[in-house]
Parts: sequence; structure tokens; C-alpha cells
Amino acid sequence: INIRLRGRTTSNSKAAMATGSKTKKFLKLSWLGTPSKSMPHGLWGIVSVLTGLYLVSLSISGNLEPYSSTKSSPLILILYSISTLFNAIAGYRLSDKAWVETRTIFKQCALLQACLVYYVIRFSSHFSEASFSWPRINTGALLVTQLMDVTFSISLFLCILLFQKVAYTQWEKSKCISIGISVGSMALLLLSVYPIQLVIFGQDWWDCIQHRYEAQSIGMVAFIYVPSTVTFSLILFGATLYQRSILSDAEFGAGSALIVMVCLVGTVLSQELHIPDISTQRIYLPCLEPAIGSTEAILVRALDFSRYARLILAAVLNVEFENDGKVCSVSL
Repeated sequence: INIRLRGRTTSNSKAAMATGSKTKKFLKLSWLGTPSKSMPHGLWGIVSVLTGLYLVSLSISGNLEPYSSTKSSPLILILYSISTLFNAIAGYRLSDKAWVETRTIFKQCALLQACLVYYVIRFSSHFSEASFSWPRINTGALLVTQLMDVTFSISLFLCILLFQKVAYTQWEKSKCISIGISVGSMALLLLSVYPIQLVIFGQDWWDCIQHRYEAQSIGMVAFIYVPSTVTFSLILFGATLYQRSILSDAEFGAGSALIVMVCLVGTVLSQELHIPDISTQRIYLPCLEPAIGSTEAILVRALDFSRYARLILAAVLNVEFENDGKVCSVSL
């Protein structure tokens, strides 16, 4: 019995020492001075994540006023976008202090974060309202925006593909991290389809979609680009903790995959619950409804996450949708 007790005591002591060591490492993280006092990566990260979590909580609860150009000013979105962009810039500058083999990866992460911020602004109702008059008033602004659309969509898509390559190379080193990166990049690949369609079909396509679905710009930002940017920021913070040996590879990989899945499922269901029919979650989103039975119609239906969300809500929460798409009763 004494031997068993001593064994348990030794094991508990080692666990306590490991926890204490991780706590010390966490407390030693520099929040205000790196890479410089004028561009503190940690501080901007805190502002970004806290503001983002606040916005996500509003989205999940159905309070969409901060995303509406007719109901509120864009101040909170501007604060979130600026803090996230500054966090990305500081992270890019800080990447040279990471492990040599991960420096390129962290730079790609910073670029991807900046791309997501661009689409938080680009698809917002505030920006969309201003852009309606550009073809008639300011051709130059439209051309600059189109150039930026092309640049950021290509950058976003290439960064996501490179993450899949990272997931493949990580498989031999850590299967947990490899799976976590792969799950995250696949989720990001879905949201990259909208920017690609914007580049291919142009501003007219986006104007048409907003006329067809009056809350589409609100849904895109509130339930897609803000939550995905917050999720990505949390994963990057987890990567920092992993590099500092505060998180194990299993904790980092499993945590990343869990955050992505919770974000994806939670936001998809919330959007369909709060703004059905006046927004859509079709991944392939043509302006005009394709002919029934056509290949395009089959593709639209297969990639219609609104349909899947309604099936889940009906099965789990007994949510019923009328023909017009509005929730008519909720039984919990």
C-alpha cells in the first residue's frame, strides 16, 4: 500500500510541477512589447479576440444590429477589423522569432488573417450600401475594389491550399496537429468560394444577390467572416502556446479541430434560425435560379447548407419552417 501511495504521490507531484511550469511560461508571455511597443502583437490580439467574441455572441443570440447599416454605426466592426489587421501585421513581423521550420507558415497565417479582415469589410452592409452607386459616380473606386478582390481572393485560396500541404507534412510528426490543420483548412476552403464567385461574376453578381436576399450581407459577415476570423485567431494563439511548450501537440490539434467544428455548426444553425429566406447559405450562389433538373441546379442543391441546417433544426429542436422560410414555431 505504501508503494502505491508513494507512486501516486510522485505522479501527482510531476503533474503539479508540469502545470506550474506551463503557468509560469504563460505568465512570461510578452503582451505589450513584441515585435515593438508601437505594434504589440499580444495587445492587438486581445482586443481582436474579445471584440470578435462579443460580435459572435450577438450573432448567435440573434442581435444583428451591429452588422446593419440602417440600424447602427460601423464602429464596432471597424474596431474589430483594425485590431485584427494590426494583430496580423505584428504577427508577420514577429514570425522571424518562431522556429525556423515554421516561420513561413506563420507568415502565411498573417496573410490569411488579413484576407479574412478584408472580406469582413467587403461583404459588410455598410460597404455594400456605398458600393451600389459606384458604377454611376466613381469608376475609379470600382476598379480599385475589383483589383483588390482579385488580389485577396487569390491570396486567400493559395494560403488555404498551402495549409493542406502543411497538414500533409505534419502527418509523420504529429497526427493530431495534422488532422486539426486539415479540418480547419477544409472549413476555410468553403468560405473562399464566395470571394472566387465575386471575382468571376463581379460587383453586379453581388448586387443581384443582395436584391434577392436582403439580409445576405449581414449573414455573410455575422455568421461567416467574423466567426471564422475569431476562430482562426484563437487557433493562432494556440499555435503560439504550442511553440512555447504550454500546449502539447494533442491539446493543440484536438482543440483546433474542436473550435472549427463548434464554430461551423453553431453559426450555420444560428443563421438559419435567425434570418431564414432573407439570407442563404448556399455555397455555390448563382444570381438567377438554375433550371430544375439541370447540372447547375443539382450542384446548388448539393452545396446548400441552408437545407442541411433546416433538417438538423427540425430533427433536434423541432423547428418548423413555413414555405416562405420563416420560423413559425419552436418547441424545445
